[in-house]
Amino acid sequence: MNSIESKLSKQDDTSLWHCVLDELALETKYLSEDGTYKHPIYLTLGCCSHWLRPHQTRWTAAGGFAWPSGYGDEDSSFSRNGLPNLDWESVLLWDDEKWCDVSRISGKNKLMLRVAVPARTMIHDQAAIHTCWNPGTPNSPREKITKFYGFRKKNSEWKCVASNDI
Repeated sequence: MNSIESKLSKQDDTSLWHCVLDELALETKYLSEDGTYKHPIYLTLGCCSHWLRPHQTRWTAAGGFAWPSGYGDEDSSFSRNGLPNLDWESVLLWDDEKWCDVSRISGKNKLMLRVAVPARTMIHDQAAIHTCWNPGTPNSPREKITKFYGFRKKNSEWKCVASNDI
């Protein structure tokens, strides 16, 4: 988490980032509990400050969130399924219990979990997180999966209140 905290601005709520990492750890542990996938699992976690029309499209889970899509990369057109561009990113490696900071991605047959967290979360009480497993999840390594998570802050505490495969 040190590599992440050093990149956060004063407008980013550190407690949300901790909550997101905890939720992703629970999910990754669940997805890899059968123990059949033995290759490295990396997390590319970053901040996105430019979402595609955030107040025009809604994800209706748990009372509604702005649809967490981005502008995609330079080769794709704008769409509701656009990949959020990251302002910065940190790379972490799964060690069967938690995410650990690493300096780079290495190894063959690895899985990548790419996560975009919105910027300026100190001034908001909710956040929609965009995640993408590529080429797949530990229990389904050949199936690319995009998943959204919805977080809400109540009494200064963030909590995951929704998740949905897209």
